[in-house]
Amino acid sequence: MELNREFFDEIIDRAGTASEKWDARGEVFGRADVLPLWVADMDFRCAPEIARAIEERARHPIYGYTADVPENREAEAAWLKRRFDLDVDPDWILTSPSVVDSMLYSIEAFTQPGERVLIQPPVYGPFRETVRRLGRVVEESVLIDAPDGYRMDFDGLERAFASDVRMMFLCSPHNPVGRVWTRAELARLFDVADRFHAVVVSDEIHASFAFAPHRHTPCLSLSERAVMLTSATKAFNLAGLRQSSAIVPDPELRQKLKSAIRRFNGDHPNLFAMVAQRAAYALGDEWLDKCRDYIRENRDFAEAFIKERLPEIAFHPLEGTYLMWLDMRGTGVKHEEMFRRLVAAGVGLNDGLFFGEAGRGHFRLNLAAPRANIEQGLRCVERALSK
Repeated sequence: MELNREFFDEIIDRAGTASEKWDARGEVFGRADVLPLWVADMDFRCAPEIARAIEERARHPIYGYTADVPENREAEAAWLKRRFDLDVDPDWILTSPSVVDSMLYSIEAFTQPGERVLIQPPVYGPFRETVRRLGRVVEESVLIDAPDGYRMDFDGLERAFASDVRMMFLCSPHNPVGRVWTRAELARLFDVADRFHAVVVSDEIHASFAFAPHRHTPCLSLSERAVMLTSATKAFNLAGLRQSSAIVPDPELRQKLKSAIRRFNGDHPNLFAMVAQRAAYALGDEWLDKCRDYIRENRDFAEAFIKERLPEIAFHPLEGTYLMWLDMRGTGVKHEEMFRRLVAAGVGLNDGLFFGEAGRGHFRLNLAAPRANIEQGLRCVERALSK
């Protein structure tokens, strides 16, 4: 199967496949016929190499308990070196069911109930939810929405760390604002965190979607006391298989996190996820490169469409992730009314309030879909604004 434009243009019916993106539309939006451009998974056919690996393993008639074999970690380490020039000892890699699970384990491993954990809203909802769920206190350093794009509030970060923050969740690249943090920004952040002896746990699940000239900087290239959370599930759209990694160079931190993962029985990999991840890391480069190129073209199309036909919607150029952060405050329509109008017009976008109060007036658009769906979704947005 040739990985050409037609491969990614194909519209595949996902309804009735237990897809959250498609089959939860009625629950999330109040109607089951909206075009879903919300939750961060892709509407593209899986990489053929991954599908073949799963099919081959499925032909073996026994699906018993799994072991985290060294070949999995070696394939991931080779991938990180090849794609990001990052040297990782395979023994640093711990297996976890998902990045969100790893966040929970990290809170348990590195903090005590009542201690402060720092986040930078607007940010992926589970950053806040996991902290609260385990009885810790959320400390916020809100990103600054500057004319040239979002940036970190380093004065605010300094004050937050000084308030006895024990751990920080970093989102890099940032979901939902689409920033690919520069090496200089990240070095400054780690300098502050190190001075206050805080652990930075960095969610880097979107690392493969940094668009040139922007380049993702892995946290472990700056600090060996950082914890890097990553997964093939975002890059290769395998979230339904549930598999991720926490990469921890520091032996003491690694043992603490390993103990927390074991305590909650999270260290047994999913059989087919393990097979899929290894195939992705060993054989998936061409598919991922073509996929990223297609999404970049979708980004360029969406930006041009909005500039020409929806000038009341503001946005910053998307540096990374396949998620476009739309600022609709300039329409003069209240947030809740705008959500209702979008749904009535036939499109389902992520509600900005999922990312915190700093997301009020904003909505997130998923660009990882066939071009025809992106164009249809934008026309729905146009109809919503014309009412």
